[in-house]
Amino acid sequence: MMVRQFLNPPNWFTAASLFCGLYAILLSGEAQGNPDFFYKAALMIFFAGLFDMLDGRVARMTGTGSAFGVQLDSLVDIISFGVAPACLVYFWGLTDSGPFGLFVSGMLMLCGAFRLARFNVTTDGKAHKYSQGLTITMGGGTVAAIVMWQAADGWGSPQAPVLTALGILAIAFLEVSSIPYRTMKTLKMSPRTLAAMVVLFGVCLAVGAVYNISTVLMLLGVIHVLSGPVEALWTWPSKRRAKMRRAHAGEPAVAADAFGGDETGD
Repeated sequence: MMVRQFLNPPNWFTAASLFCGLYAILLSGEAQGNPDFFYKAALMIFFAGLFDMLDGRVARMTGTGSAFGVQLDSLVDIISFGVAPACLVYFWGLTDSGPFGLFVSGMLMLCGAFRLARFNVTTDGKAHKYSQGLTITMGGGTVAAIVMWQAADGWGSPQAPVLTALGILAIAFLEVSSIPYRTMKTLKMSPRTLAAMVVLFGVCLAVGAVYNISTVLMLLGVIHVLSGPVEALWTWPSKRRAKMRRAHAGEPAVAADAFGGDETGD
């Protein structure tokens, strides 16, 4: 049985994601303030995300998905998007912060593990419009993008250590929050949506060409991280009014679109 799992194509991509996460950890530990090492380590986390995105698509295309593959994917996610980003930010800018630096990087890893555990016990395997909390892949990827963005300019440590630490803690807590984040599972490719995606892609190419691809990745990551709280605050008054109307009418409370979807958030 185990040989069959080794030969299962989706598991190859999952394994590649794991090796990228391991390489990111090794590069981070060897960096010693060298921005090139930090840049490469962050890049490995993005490659891990790419392979993580592909394994599910390969499984659906080939019809070779399995419960084993689902569990393997979760185990790999905690390494590549929990432990690896935590090590990256610790060696990059938290080693001089003592116990506080260890706490910050540890919370990023711990909240990612809790996020995965919650997802594994609550998912129903169906596509949903929202995911509960920030996914670990987007959380770890955004942290890597921030490091990559500053390392690209030759900085081997954060330029605003306190702000960076607070940002990392915010990302960690968003992962275990109940704030809904939109997924792309149920995205309908209407002409308007397709046109918007083409424009966004063009803007990303232009920014990447003028500045650096890390700038694009950082902006996309930060925008996605902020999108959940912003949308929740924007829609809260209307949801509250609807809830009060149902309560006055004696109707049962209607839950928002059930959380679920793919952990990668793709």
